[in-house]
Order: sequence, then C-alpha cells, then structure tokens
Amino acid sequence: MKKILFLIGCVIIAVFGCEAAKVNGADSCMKVVAYVTSWSEEMPDPKFMTHINYAFGHVNESFDGVRIDNPVRLSRIARLKKVKPELKVLLSVGGWGSGRFSEMAADPVLRGRFAADCRRVADEYGLDGIDIDWEYPGSNAAGISASEADPGNFVKLLAAIRDAIGPERLLTIASSAWGTGCRFSEILPYVDFINIMTYDMAQAPSLHNALYSSGRQGGMSAEKGVAIHLGGGVPASKFVLGIPFYGRGASPYQNFVDYKDVALKPGCTEGWDDVAKTPYIADKSGSVVLGFENPKSIGYKCDFIVQRGLGGAMYWDYAGDNAGSELREAVARGMGMDLSEPTYPADYAGAPRFKALIYYNDQAEPAHVDFAKDAIDFFHRLSYGDGYRYDVTTSLADYPYDRLKGYDLIVAINASPVADKERKAFEEYMENGGGWIGFHAAAYNDANTGWDWYNRFLGAGKFYCNTWPPQPALADVELREHPVTKNLPQSFVLPECEWYQWQPDPRLTPGVEVLLSLSPANYPLGIKDVVKSGDFPVVWTNTRYRMIYLNIGHGDREFTDAAQNLLLVNAFRWIAASSASSSL
Repeated sequence: MKKILFLIGCVIIAVFGCEAAKVNGADSCMKVVAYVTSWSEEMPDPKFMTHINYAFGHVNESFDGVRIDNPVRLSRIARLKKVKPELKVLLSVGGWGSGRFSEMAADPVLRGRFAADCRRVADEYGLDGIDIDWEYPGSNAAGISASEADPGNFVKLLAAIRDAIGPERLLTIASSAWGTGCRFSEILPYVDFINIMTYDMAQAPSLHNALYSSGRQGGMSAEKGVAIHLGGGVPASKFVLGIPFYGRGASPYQNFVDYKDVALKPGCTEGWDDVAKTPYIADKSGSVVLGFENPKSIGYKCDFIVQRGLGGAMYWDYAGDNAGSELREAVARGMGMDLSEPTYPADYAGAPRFKALIYYNDQAEPAHVDFAKDAIDFFHRLSYGDGYRYDVTTSLADYPYDRLKGYDLIVAINASPVADKERKAFEEYMENGGGWIGFHAAAYNDANTGWDWYNRFLGAGKFYCNTWPPQPALADVELREHPVTKNLPQSFVLPECEWYQWQPDPRLTPGVEVLLSLSPANYPLGIKDVVKSGDFPVVWTNTRYRMIYLNIGHGDREFTDAAQNLLLVNAFRWIAASSASSSL
C-alpha cells in the first residue's frame, strides 16, 4: 500500500511541475533536505540526502553582503558533489537570532548588493543555490530588528536574489509552521520550494513536533502547518516538511536534546501518542517531559508527505542522529531512496578505486578503543575524497582467505588476528600480495603471542618496553625520498602516545626501511616508565610485503596534528596505490 501511495504522490507532484532529481541512479520526485551545521565536525554521508543546506551564512555588518560561518567547512561540504554529482548544496543565510535582514531588505541599494554577493558566494564555492532563513519577516521574537514592511520587502529580496543567481540555481526559504511573514503567492515566482519548520511548535508538557492534533500537541501540528501554507495558494509540491532530529523537554531533561542523547532518566517512561503519531517521555505523574522523533514517527510523517503530495522531507540537523543513522535512514527510505549501495559517479576515476577492510578490537583497553573510534571516522571521511569503499569488523572469524583477497588492504587499528584460522587466512593474504597498514597496538607481540610468522612479517622482534604515561614526542624523518615522508617536515611533534621499543630492533632486519623515528632530543622520555636512550622507530615498512606500520594510536587526540594527519594519508594512499586492482 505504501509503495502505491508513493507512486500516486509522484504523479500528483509531477502534475504541479516537480523538478525530478536523480536519487541513487533512480528517478524520484522526493527531496531529502539535510541541514548541516558549521559548528559540527561530522562529514555527512551524501547517500542519505538529495540536498544539503549549510547553516549558516548571515547578512554582514555593512548590510550589503554575506558572511559565512566556517567557510573551510563549507568548501569541504561542497566537494561532496565529487562523490555524488546529483547532490545539491545550498548556503542557508539566517537562522534564529540572525539579523540585519530588515534593514538590508528595506534599502534597494543594499538589497541589490546583498543579492549580487549571494551570486558571488555561489560561484566561489560551487554551490547549487541559496536558502534564506529569515526568522521571521515582521517579527522581533528572535531579538532582531523588524518592521511592518518586512513581508513586502522579503518578496523584493527574493526577486533580487533570483535575478542575481539566475534561473539555473536554486532559491529556497525556510518558513515557520505558522507561515510568519511570508506572502506565499507573491514569492511563488521566485522560489523553487519552501522548507516548513514543523517543529518547535510547543514546549513541554506539550509535544513540539506532533504530526496530528491530540491532547498533547499544544495547539499547532504539522498537519495544521501544512494547511496554513497550502492556504497561501502554493502547490503542495513546493512544500517540504520539516522533521527534528532532536527533542524539546522540561526537567529532568534539557530544553534541547539531540536524538543521539535521548535516554530514559530515573522515574521516567517512554510512551507513544497514537493520535499525534509521535513518541514522548513522561515523568511519574504522566506529564510529558520530552517530545522527540524516532524511526516509527518518521515513517508516519513520510507517509503523510506522500499522501498529501508534498515535495519531500527536510530535517534539522544531520549531526543530531545517532551513530547508526536511524533517523537519516528512515527519512531516506520513506522518500523512496535506494540505500543498498553507496553512490559513486560512473566516471569517477573508475570508482570505487579500491576496497579496504578496517579491523579493530572494541574490547581493548579504553585508550585503544577511543583511538579506534576516531580512526574509523578519519578513514570514513577519507572515503569521500578518495572514492573507495570499506567495511568495518571487530573479528576476522568470518574472513577466510577467499574473502580477504577481495580487499586491496586491511587497516589494523588496534588488533591483530588471534585464532589459528584467522592467522592462517591473514598469512595467505599477505604472502599473496595483500596490503596492510597497522597502528600501535596492532603490532604488540610479546612472549605469549606465539606467532613467529607475525614477527617475520613485521620485521621486528618481540615487544621490549614502552614509555609511560603517554606523551607527545619529537620525530625525525629518516628517508626523505620515500612517498610516505617526502612532503613532511624534517622534524615535527607527534601527538601523545606510549612509545614502543622492540628487541631485536626492526632496522636490523634486512629489507626493513625505517621512515620515521623518535629524535634523541626527547631523552629522557617518560614520567613513570622513563627511557633515557635507545632506538625508537615509529614508522617502517618491511619491503618483502605490501605493508607499513605506524606506532601511533593511543587515546582520542591522535588526529589533531596536521603533519601527522598528512603522514597517515600518505601511508594509506601508498599501500592502496600498490594494489594490483587499485586505480589510484
């Protein structure tokens, strides 16, 4: 039934002239608009959306241009189009408390200069358009200046921006559920679609995000908000329904709680409002103390979007979801997106250029697990620029040689194979040209390890000693002509780690090339376990294999140094490029 409704919805939208978008290779009329913030660090996975609204830009201090929060991040977000060319990236200008709109829009000269600067920004960053989030024309509720003339000037502003950016770029706006300050029929010639912020519609003990009116919803609902907008004379296909990836609460909860942080507090219970179609958390008295979304409630909202012929879904914000992407996936699937495979352009350097297996131990000591989490995120972000695919596992039990050989390299973050059959498969993989990049604890091999082949593979003896506690250390490049080190400083400080020493020393093994080692200037090194002399190789390769080892990776501060990050990228690309099947 849901699939039938989806098809009917697309027909309805097509009648009203929906701009079809390619979604993961299939034609779809449904938009999925994700707000991505300037202050978050997580890089969005473009497979989950059709549009990204980057938040925020602002009217500048001279009222005649655009000021961008964190422009470096905007550039990185825009480059996601290399991974998914059909992705649309827009700069959202405004947001709650972002002012100067009223003064700028009221002056024809300032208005024209601002519109021209919108075009400049779009050109400079390779953007697909501009999203205006004036909250709200004619209202000073957000602590910004306002005028009775704002709604009319808002229309003039949109006309000026459309004229400046041309018909080929998108122009969208965000509107409150009440439609505050928007003359919808007048702005229709200028905007491509309108994102309705159908959230923050009430405070606890009322639900801020109810789909339908119920005793808990507090007066406004998404259904009522859509009705208000449709009453303005705009086709349904021009409206995109807003979904919050956060909850609004009252004691014992904070007013704002990201979905990833939603958890039951003592004395509270989770409930479901079957009229409003939303979950909530209530205290002992039954009073709502947190209203939020979950995959079930998003499913109802997606059905509503399809049934009413709306243009798609929007959410604030991408980083509010949990690590499992539960809400992002619910929205994408509800809007008909195919998430079965990552999206790669057909001509993107023969993408995917290689495939990696990331292997780590989630039961290791806490500092090694912290490093693993950050490392997975680091390599995940690299996947956007390098066009590779990867899998993540905490066990090699299900990876016999026939499966391992499908990977161009294994990234061993904090673990090495333990069981005999895992070791045998890994040995066969490496002896037949497999690739390996290992960090810190992945090379730990004391007298109890019982794996002589691994010592030969590493080109090192058994673990001998380490410094403690973890400390930063000065490192020297030893082999400047090597691809991994050729663009590094001669010496630089590595973030804190516990530094391992082996006996015999790996540089005594024929075929081992030490690329980086700790500088003697560090000695004495350590506070509790102090080393006063000796050789501490940090990065080396055993040239008998396609491998590189980096004695790096302790705690959650390892990806804070630009030189070390460059070293990691160099090492990763060097191993990947040497694969017989890689197109790097």
